[in-house]
Amino acid sequence: MLPAVLAFAALVADLTARHELALVILLASIPAAFALALECYGDALEARCGGTRPLLALISLVLLLVSAMLRSPALVGGVPHVAVSALGLSLLLYGALAVGAVVPSVRTRPAERIPTAAELPLS
Repeated sequence: MLPAVLAFAALVADLTARHELALVILLASIPAAFALALECYGDALEARCGGTRPLLALISLVLLLVSAMLRSPALVGGVPHVAVSALGLSLLLYGALAVGAVVPSVRTRPAERIPTAAELPLS
């Protein structure tokens, strides 16, 4: 989960007041987050997972985009708290994705098919 590692590195850079480095790392994490969202969507189309996984990946991607947008060099006066909060929430959602990938899903067993009268043997 490269986007989660990059988001964590950007958060650490933010906490150490290296906001320019955090922006660069954040911009590098956006293509990786997009690739992860596409992979999750493909898994959902192939019925390997439910709809929650692609939704979480998409929300995480949007939060990374919002965080990068709010850190724009055009904004003067430091990094807004909302940008750091969006980055932290994105990291939390990537953690939920990782837990969902590790924990086996609980699936119900499909109901057994009851044969119709025409399929029953005549003995």
